[in-house]
Amino acid sequence: MKRKINKQQFDFLQREFSFLQQQGKMEAADADEMLSLYESKGGPNFVRILLAFGAILVGIGILSFIAGNWAGLTPFFKFGLIVVGMILAYFAGYKLEIDYERTSRSMYYIGAAIFGAGIFLIGQSFHLQHTVYTDFLLWGVGILPLAYYLKDQLLAVFASAFFIIYSFSAFSAYESGSFGPLWLLLLIPVLFWMNETRFGRKSSLFVMSVLLSASFIVNMLEFFHVDEWISILIVFILGVLLALAPIKHYLTEASWTGSVLFGITGIMLTFPFNWEGLRFDGSAPYIFTALFVILLVYLLKKGSLPAILITCALIYRYYTDITYDFMPKSLFFIVGGLLLIGFGFWFEKSRRETVKRHEE
Repeated sequence: MKRKINKQQFDFLQREFSFLQQQGKMEAADADEMLSLYESKGGPNFVRILLAFGAILVGIGILSFIAGNWAGLTPFFKFGLIVVGMILAYFAGYKLEIDYERTSRSMYYIGAAIFGAGIFLIGQSFHLQHTVYTDFLLWGVGILPLAYYLKDQLLAVFASAFFIIYSFSAFSAYESGSFGPLWLLLLIPVLFWMNETRFGRKSSLFVMSVLLSASFIVNMLEFFHVDEWISILIVFILGVLLALAPIKHYLTEASWTGSVLFGITGIMLTFPFNWEGLRFDGSAPYIFTALFVILLVYLLKKGSLPAILITCALIYRYYTDITYDFMPKSLFFIVGGLLLIGFGFWFEKSRRETVKRHEE
């Protein structure tokens, strides 16, 4: 079975094998044999983009027609219309799978869109007593099996995004007797498992699963009335751990995701209002900022690109806080712009040095 790689990776292998042949290190027959073990998946092309836009337009047209005539339809006719439309779209996708894979995928997308819109419209039509966030949960749960069947990364990412939206109401629903949080406790490990066993360890799905986990933790702590600064600090620590000890198969993704988490929460904790209620709330933000700076210096010495961005954001945060009130506004924007240009130059220079080291 051939290993599927993207077109850029396939072209890179061709260039490397050609270089080895020129150096006399490899025979042409050996190069062809090794290259035959790989298959280029091909990148986005005109046909794929055209079909995707077509699916979006068809989905919007169907939903616009249904919404425009919604008031004049009986509830059961509405339900039947949505179900029939979804079944027809999925059936067309199934029939076109072998001969027209890309068109088939568009049909599946239309079916998934009709399914999601149907959940919202039926809930309004039958006056079902649940929050709009629950609709996102049902939509995500409904398209997750389809994503698994098709090995479709895009559908899995959308499902994860719907779960993140739902997570912000899960615990408020739990207060009224729902099992909202338990759904997330089941779905988070399912997403990680699907990515490992079905999707071939996709970076985007890993990142979405981590963000969903962080969202669940934050909302769980809020449900138990934990102080806000503790919640932010816990996410900060988790982000630091993920950035300093990234998971083996997701080194770059884990490092960047962890950096984003601890960068955002770290800058949040430099503001004094997040520490209100503590006995030492006057000195707490300055103590934390000092420790934050030490961490950033350590990461900068290791050549961390995310640390450069976080450092720039931290500097700009204090520049704005200190100078905005007393500096003339024209000078404030000029200096701020020069700072951003300098930060951009620093990041680009560091990125090129990092790339150069990897090539050597």
